[in-house]
Amino acid sequence: MLAVAFEGCACRAAFHAGVAAALAERALPVALTAGASSGSLIAVGLAADRGAALPSIWRALAGRRIVSWRRALSNRSPFDMSHLVRSTLEATFGARTADLRAHRVEALVTATRLRDLRRLVFSTRDEPDMLPPLLGSCFFPLLYGRTVRVRGQLLVDGGLVDNLPLEALVERGAREILAVTTRSDGTALKTPWRKRWRPHADGAKVHVIHPRAPLAIRSWDFSPGAIDRAIDDGYDAARRFLG
Repeated sequence: MLAVAFEGCACRAAFHAGVAAALAERALPVALTAGASSGSLIAVGLAADRGAALPSIWRALAGRRIVSWRRALSNRSPFDMSHLVRSTLEATFGARTADLRAHRVEALVTATRLRDLRRLVFSTRDEPDMLPPLLGSCFFPLLYGRTVRVRGQLLVDGGLVDNLPLEALVERGAREILAVTTRSDGTALKTPWRKRWRPHADGAKVHVIHPRAPLAIRSWDFSPGAIDRAIDDGYDAARRFLG
């Protein structure tokens, strides 16, 4: 069973969008995807057959600012990330719902339960609306003003406990995994305390797709040129891996 996991990496997930487009173009028989934080947006987008559209959706964020005084009241924060992420999700899946239970490919989204810092895994097979788990997986205090609860559980960024959820894929039966990371040496940020983790998982063969050289885009960089280059780098990295 082939699976793909995307590392959480804020705006650097533009690289993931390029990878997803290349995987969709090749029509690989992917059965499972997974991600945390911004990586979860790409994982669910690919599972929902939106892989080819992800670069254009990501490019639509170009030039945006993370501070908005105009929406400070509705955001409950001067930072605009709550609005930016929600509007991006609505552009990807539709404004009303993201019910993906009938889709062929299953996607897993990791989030952190704030009460005890436990990893929670949400599946498109189970959730009638994936928007709340996705928003919870991306929620970062200060940058996001609107808190997220799913079934009464207060959620924060999934990268806090599992930023590249390979084990969740193995638990679902994956035996071959493409791990998409944004560092040129192929390592990943597994948690804030494991910053140079080399992707591996017991019970599965893991292949790493990573950029050839350090990405020019920063974590909170919405500049059009940086987003374009990161998308192109992701597309090229996937094509190079696939041969």
